Amino acid sequence: VYQEHHWNQKKVKECKGRNFDNGRRCCTPEEPCDEGEGDCDGPGDGGQHDGDKGCKGSLVCGSNNCKKFGAYYHEKDDCCEKSSSPLIALPVNTQGLKDRIQDLFPNDKRCRGRNFDKDRCCTAGTPCVEGEGDCEADIDCNGSLVCGNNNCKAFGSFFHEKDDCCIKPEIKSITQPISGPRCTGRNGVNGRECCTIVGGCVEGEGDCESDNDCKGDLVCGDNNCKVFGSFFHPKDDCCIKPSTSIESVPKTVFPLVEPPPGQRCNGRN
Repeated sequence: VYQEHHWNQKKVKECKGRNFDNGRRCCTPEEPCDEGEGDCDGPGDGGQHDGDKGCKGSLVCGSNNCKKFGAYYHEKDDCCEKSSSPLIALPVNTQGLKDRIQDLFPNDKRCRGRNFDKDRCCTAGTPCVEGEGDCEADIDCNGSLVCGNNNCKAFGSFFHEKDDCCIKPEIKSITQPISGPRCTGRNGVNGRECCTIVGGCVEGEGDCESDNDCKGDLVCGDNNCKVFGSFFHPKDDCCIKPSTSIESVPKTVFPLVEPPPGQRCNGRN
C-alpha cells in the first residue's frame, strides 16, 4: 500500500548573499527579507543605506552576521534578524537615581543614536553638532565637522556601539584626492556605486563589493582603502593586486627547485 509522507520543511531562503545572488542587495524595501536572509543594506555598513526597511516587520538588518545562519554566506553579508531588547524606562524613586539616569540618558542632546531616535536624526537639512549622532556622512554634520566611525561611545554610554558621531576633523597629510582615483568611496561623489558606474575600478579605487567590481585580475580588498588616501571611509574596500598564495602553485612542482613566477623575495639562495 502506497503511503504518502508529509515532511516538515523549512522555507527555502530566496536571498542567500553575494556568493549566490546576482549582486549583494537582494533584500530591498520593495522585497524585504525574512529572518536569516541577506544581504540587506543596513546602518551597520555606513554610508547611504536602507535602514531596516529591507527586512520584514520588526526585523532589523544586522552587520556581518549571516554566517550564523549558514556557512554558504559571504563573511561580510548582513542578514535580517530579530532586534535586541529595547531600552526600558526604570522607576525612579530617589533623587540620586534620577541624577544617575540623567547622566546615562541626557536630554541636552538632540540626536542620541539608534537606541533613542526612531528615524535618522542627523541629516543634511538638520546637521548634528559635535558629539551627536548617528550620522552617515560628513554632510550630516554642522559646519566643518566630519562624521566619525563607531565613535559615539566616547560621548556617552547611552549610544549604540555602532553609532557614528560628528567630530572635529583630524589634520591629515591627504584630505582629498588631488588627481588620482575616479572612485573615492562612499564619501565621494558617486558613493558606493562608483565602481559599477565606471565599469570597474582600478587599483586604489573603491568602494568595491566583490572582485567583479575590479578591472582585470584585481581583487576587492577588505576595509583597506585608507592606505590609498585618508579621504576614504574606514570601511571602504579598494581594488588591489591579488596576493600569491601557496594554493596557486601547482602541486606537481613540489619539491620546488626554483621560485614560482612572480615571487619577489626568494630567500638567501
